[in-house]
Amino acid sequence: MHCLKRGQSLDITLLDLDETKAASYIHIKEGVVQVCLVSTINHELFPIGFIGAESMKIEKIRLGEYSLRLEALNRVKFQISPNDGCSKETDSIFNNRWLLILCMIKSSIQIEFRISRLITILIYFFGKRGKENYTLPFELSHSQIALLVGCTRSTVTRQIGLMKEKGLVSSDKRNKEILVSERLMKQESIFIEHLQWM
Repeated sequence: MHCLKRGQSLDITLLDLDETKAASYIHIKEGVVQVCLVSTINHELFPIGFIGAESMKIEKIRLGEYSLRLEALNRVKFQISPNDGCSKETDSIFNNRWLLILCMIKSSIQIEFRISRLITILIYFFGKRGKENYTLPFELSHSQIALLVGCTRSTVTRQIGLMKEKGLVSSDKRNKEILVSERLMKQESIFIEHLQWM
């Protein structure tokens, strides 16, 4: 069992996987990780999604010239094993709903919509509803958001500042969480409804 604290990451290469098997499996027991492909040539990052309390398959032939980076967004416990351990078919890490979701978010014309949609879809999958707002049990840095939505860190900082002024989001620094208003969730409800079939 591997454990990562918030902000820690682990790179997985072909050498880390069972050479006798065509695929290995990541089993997240607790927490949420952001998953990126990392080029072994120039170290460029390519976000491919998030995993929380589920299993995903890594096909070694598809890993090729990349390593897989798992970055803990909160405290994470997981295992990497050569066995699926599930009775149903496990999705591939290279063919999961997040690739389409991230593509749809990046195709939004305005940066404000991209950021709003990223936050609300993360609430949909990993958040909790409270009496007055929704809580995302982890924070994303402005650099992480910029990479996910396709803009600069300074643009994210400016947009998040505007969203805070409007009362759409706030930070709970003590618990390292993001608080999201009911108004923002309603504003992006159509986008979320389109993704519910995934």
